Amino acid sequence: MMLFNNQPIDNKEYSEDILNHGLSIYEVCRVFRGNVIFMNDNLLRLDNSIKKSGLDIDLTTLHVEEKLKRLIELEHIKEGNIKYVLHVSPTGVDEYVYQIKHSYPREEDYQHGVDTVTCRAMRENAEVKYINSGLREMTNKIIGEQGVHEVLLIDDENFITEGSRSNVFFIKDNTLFTAPLPHVLPGTSRKRVLTICQGNNIRVEEKRVAYKDLSTYEAAFITGTSPLVLPILHIDNITFDPHHPLLVRVMEYYFDLLNKNF
Repeated sequence: MMLFNNQPIDNKEYSEDILNHGLSIYEVCRVFRGNVIFMNDNLLRLDNSIKKSGLDIDLTTLHVEEKLKRLIELEHIKEGNIKYVLHVSPTGVDEYVYQIKHSYPREEDYQHGVDTVTCRAMRENAEVKYINSGLREMTNKIIGEQGVHEVLLIDDENFITEGSRSNVFFIKDNTLFTAPLPHVLPGTSRKRVLTICQGNNIRVEEKRVAYKDLSTYEAAFITGTSPLVLPILHIDNITFDPHHPLLVRVMEYYFDLLNKNF
């Protein structure tokens, strides 16, 4: 079941191909113990995407939170990912709310880190979360063929900006480094990590990391709706420390916050 313009319909015949025509702004929200985690962060980012796209739409009139909660109740969702899509086409504006397949890291991934590779690619208008089927198909193919967890994107100046579906942080000299806006999507988990660091006197520098300097960094991790905060073991053939004390500290703060609030 899915909600189409807030009406429950059977989604067996639904194809996301329809969203490739026109502009499709979306959010993927994580349901944990029957609740959307950090809902306000998703709403703020959706509002940002709407404004950055130049759309004359007032977020408050969409009642997104109510629609997400309605689907959770109708489908009895306790854990999973829900996708909200605002599809703008010449025929009008439509809303889609539906559950999507999720792939969460295993416990051993959090303990030992995951493998990633790099790819030269950029998302236009990086601050807007819009459907980009070309980039997603390309990175999905790389992930499938190489058996890695994520693909990290390298821009035309040879800086690592973000993952295909995540943000990325690096650690060196007891400092976190991550690419700044507008080079990356303002991820909700990224925002949560920055808030945690600010509240716990953890130094952060928002700057892009050059690919040629990767080996000088001690640790790295990705953040996102599905991975939350996930250590990286390898980027291409470069090895990082998944047990770095600062990384472990950030993970503990993040998961403590999650458990206390949901």
